Order: sequence, then structure tokens, then C-alpha cells
Amino acid sequence: MPMTDLSPKQDWALGMLFGLAIGDAMGAPLEFQSSREPENYVKSYMSGGAHNVSKGEFTDDTSMALAMADALILKKRFDPKATMENFLKWKNNGAFSPRGLMFDCGNTIFAALSRYERDRSNPYQGTDHSMSAGNGGLMRLAPVIIAASNVEQAIDWAEASTRLTHAAEEALNYSRRLAEELWCREPLEKFDGFRHKTTQPREGVMSGGYVKETYSAAWWAFETTNSFEECVIEAINLGHDSDTTGAVAGMIAGAIYGYSSIPQWMIDGLQWSETISSIGWELVKIPSLKT
Repeated sequence: MPMTDLSPKQDWALGMLFGLAIGDAMGAPLEFQSSREPENYVKSYMSGGAHNVSKGEFTDDTSMALAMADALILKKRFDPKATMENFLKWKNNGAFSPRGLMFDCGNTIFAALSRYERDRSNPYQGTDHSMSAGNGGLMRLAPVIIAASNVEQAIDWAEASTRLTHAAEEALNYSRRLAEELWCREPLEKFDGFRHKTTQPREGVMSGGYVKETYSAAWWAFETTNSFEECVIEAINLGHDSDTTGAVAGMIAGAIYGYSSIPQWMIDGLQWSETISSIGWELVKIPSLKT
């Protein structure tokens, strides 16, 4: 669905949300596969893979982002309990999923949702064990950033939304970091002792489920390419946790290049594209509605 005359904020917000979903859907069939050489790159939507996805079907990354977006639109702010209740609707009933079924859910997220299901008094169910520093909080950040009124709130909501399922300090640090970068539409100079490693050879880029790997791989894909399309294609072909690397790279490229930079085939081929568009428009309204 083409959109014209977008304001800079609308272009940024819709670019980020669509970027997340497109990267997720394009990367889904390649998950758990090895990195591909450039001559064998996948450059379109595919079906199949470990989860037998259909063309343009997204996974847990986008489903959880849409669940969080739905709670934001309902409450006009980040509400941890409303968000966790929506996550349970996804877990138990397949809400927010094109196939009406939860799939590709990581162990850390599943365990956190199960703990909340047993005791709904506390929505913050992430553990602070270093082994829980996965990318499950990072992958779904777009809605809280779009709905925030300022960069400080974007950072706070990014941390809080991550803490629902991931409380390891490293996971929280990278969510705070990415929220600030997405809000400012540019990478920050240094974090945790390293700059985005644009000079790193491709074979040295790791793209597993560890949050630092996903963050670094996504920025590497952005900074070694020149367009939204090139960035997402580079990211997903790193393989391994390709859907989440694609989702995070898509958020970055969508925020910086904007929705208007996304090729129409990527939008048209994405399942639920009209629903995602409607949700994006509602999220953009939230900062102006808050008192």
C-alpha cells in the first residue's frame, strides 16, 4: 500500500515497524542455517525453513512487537501488565500471528511467560542470570520507541519492556542503547568498549541469539550497505538467528532511511502489511494523546 506525503516522524515510525517485520519475515526461512556467500544470497521472500513458514510470514519477533503495540494503543502508554497479558494471548491462543499459532519462541521468553502465567502479580519476569542475555527484548523494541514522547522515555520504556522477559544487565544495556540510536536515527560513537565494527570481515560477524551478537551484526549490515533493501538482505544472509538479525537490522534501516525508502515488493509481499500499517499509524498518534 503506497503512502505519500509522510511527515518525517511518520516516515521514521512506519519505516521502523515495517523494517522489523520485513527483516523478520525475510530471515525466517534461513534461521539456523549457515552464512551464505554473496553469490548465493537470498534476495526475496521464501517459504520453508525450520519452521516451514509461508512466503512473507513473520515469526515471534513481529508477533511480540504487535502484541506490545496493541497494549500501547489501548493504554496510550507502556503498561507492563497489559503487555504481558497480550504476550500470553500470543503464547496460548496464537494471537498476533498469521498462522494463529505461537512458534519460534525462545526458551528465555517461554520461561518468563510461564512464570507470569502462574503468578500474575508481577509482570517483570525476566531473570538477571548472564546466560539469559538473549536478543528477545531487543527484537521487539520498535513500538515503545515510536510511542514515546522523548528520547528519555524511549530509553526507559525500552528497558522496562525488555525486563518483562530478560533482566540480564547486558540485555538491558543493549536495549537502552538501541532505543537511543533509533530515536536519534544514528549510531552512537562507543558502547561497551567497541564501535560498530564496519571494518570487520564478513566471516568474523556473529549472528546468533546472544544480544551483543545480534546488535553488532545488525549494525554491521547497515554500515556496510547503502540502502534499506541491501541492509536487510545482508543481515538475513548471515544465517543462524537470521530472523532476529534481520528484524533488528530492518528497524535500524527503517528508522534511518525511512518507510519511503522501502521497495514496494517488500511491503506487498509481507503478510499482514495492512494491519501493520494501521498499527503504525495508531502508534504515531500516542505521544500527542498523552497528557
